[in-house]
Amino acid sequence: MRRSFPFVWSALVLIACGDDPGPVGPDPDPVEHIAPEITAWLDANGVPFDGTSLTLPHDDLQFLKEIVGNARVVALGENTHGTRDFFEMKARILRFLVEEMGFDAFLIEATWPESNRMDRYVRTGQGDPTEYLTGLYFWTWRTESVLEMIQWMRSHNEAGGSVGFHGVDMQFPGMALDNVTRYVAAVDPAALPAVEARVECLALYANDHEGRFPTTRYSATDAAYRAECADSLEAQRVHMEASRAAYVAASSEDDFTLALQSLRVAVQYHVMAGQSYFRDEAMAENTLWWLDRLGPDSKVVLWAHNFHVSNRFGAQGFWLRDALGDQMVIMGFSHESGSFTAVTQAGSTFSGLGSHSLGPVLHGSYEDHLRTAAAPRFVLDLRNRDASSPATSWLGGPRRFRFIGCCYDASNPTRYWIESALSSEFDVMIHVRETRPTTVLAARYPAGF
Repeated sequence: MRRSFPFVWSALVLIACGDDPGPVGPDPDPVEHIAPEITAWLDANGVPFDGTSLTLPHDDLQFLKEIVGNARVVALGENTHGTRDFFEMKARILRFLVEEMGFDAFLIEATWPESNRMDRYVRTGQGDPTEYLTGLYFWTWRTESVLEMIQWMRSHNEAGGSVGFHGVDMQFPGMALDNVTRYVAAVDPAALPAVEARVECLALYANDHEGRFPTTRYSATDAAYRAECADSLEAQRVHMEASRAAYVAASSEDDFTLALQSLRVAVQYHVMAGQSYFRDEAMAENTLWWLDRLGPDSKVVLWAHNFHVSNRFGAQGFWLRDALGDQMVIMGFSHESGSFTAVTQAGSTFSGLGSHSLGPVLHGSYEDHLRTAAAPRFVLDLRNRDASSPATSWLGGPRRFRFIGCCYDASNPTRYWIESALSSEFDVMIHVRETRPTTVLAARYPAGF
């Protein structure tokens, strides 16, 4: 994977679960006309599908076999973190890829250690999936749509299948550090006081089992403190590597590997405190870690926001494309109208979850072109298009493309548009004319880590 390097980072990349790219200026020419040959090309090349329900038969999705080909990773985006139709369609694609093409793992923009509990549930039925969704800390995944997908995964495995649930995020170090100390307590209790001392510098600022952080965050500590902490965490890694043989003998290679990766996730959180843009690179690193762990024959579905999966500079998909090339297919999601769930924002004030309506598409935007197609929902392969053709030259952009994450300020809808080069950032676009909001479940946290 390409190594990180210093650069000036745009406001767009300073996102956590999908924040605000900032205002983009006035609407382009409000009378721009979408040429009829563009609409004709969309109707000829966009492949309609029947709907988004997870229970629909696979007949109308058979064309995905050609689109996916021999890819090892299918990355599925979402324009908002609260759109039911996107979530349902992503779950439907997961089911198709598992049942029709042998995919065997699901990776999501959710914290790595906590996701392992959900993997245990889908494989064994142990535990409460609603608690485990709550224990991922993001309301975005705690929805009816995701729970339905989880229940299908459990049913698939119970019937003899094998599909895993895995996280790739690293924004919460609490359980990761707890994993390390629990492991050492089990295999080398005499070493536990020294281990706890090494990780204390970060543990003091870590989240609890409900995702709550202390008032003072680790990123607020001074650089000298974090530098000392980095040395201390590295000392713990060196200790574990030096103790590998003994620790594996006292447990298993698998248990040791998971404990070491837990430490790595905590270190990633530490790095993010000083380099906020590091999150996407870390998620790419964790994705590649899973691919290596699952083995060369494993094929995975990756779920995240449109930005994260995209080949946009610095995004998770950018790092993965560098490492995987055409072994990955990136599918973005777009829509024209409807509603979605988001945290209600007014300037710098946030006031809880609500249902919001999509504002009108900007004239000349990608969505303005896509909405002229006859089909209410379709899949469009953006690869290998003739950029000089009047019917397709618009795909390269740059043009405006809607970008909504976790939060929405209805008084300023034009701020949720970015300049995009669609066919460079995505391989495939899935467009749904009108979408609905997700239904968020009541929070029910696990009792502890």
